[in-house]
Amino acid sequence: MIITQAIKQLYMKKQEKIQKKKTLILEALKRLLQNNVYSRITVQDVADEAGFSKGGLLHYFPTKEDMYIEFMEYLFNSINDEHRNILKGNLHSKAKASISAMYGVERFFLDPSTAKVLINLILYAYEDEKIMVRLKEFIRRHLELYKTIINEAREDLPQRRKTDFDAEFHARIAQILMISAGLFESIDPLPIDNLNLIRYIISIFRG
Repeated sequence: MIITQAIKQLYMKKQEKIQKKKTLILEALKRLLQNNVYSRITVQDVADEAGFSKGGLLHYFPTKEDMYIEFMEYLFNSINDEHRNILKGNLHSKAKASISAMYGVERFFLDPSTAKVLINLILYAYEDEKIMVRLKEFIRRHLELYKTIINEAREDLPQRRKTDFDAEFHARIAQILMISAGLFESIDPLPIDNLNLIRYIISIFRG
């Protein structure tokens, strides 16, 4: 029993060490995607940015595709986890709608680096089916989270308005607004009032 426990602890420590190494590589890839076109980023570029040899990087990610797939999981999980964490606690449904709108605007609209990474991933997805599958999974999970928020926020609506309310449609509109606004702003910035954008998205969430 003691030996089994010791082996288990050694295994856990090894896995933790591996994950730390992978995180260094994934963070390096993110920095490069924020400032470069994905097609120009080589495995050697990522290795240099992370402080690894090319062989050392390939030990953790045998192919470029493997690295991008894990990067997408890493990035999208962090976005979803952050969003869910700020909604924890005994919050009123309307408060959740407001907080979600503010988080979305901050994450996708006010942070141009996120938009640049997403642009690169979208471009890559049209060349690689496995990348497209992961991208669709994120979009769907993101949409489902918005649907949940919208369904909770509309609990106070009169019954007549509830029947005319399509949560999935409104979730997609909010999703498009937040993500595409960030993409367009990263290309052609305009003096858009952030508070007005937040208010508009809140109105979509609340119906």
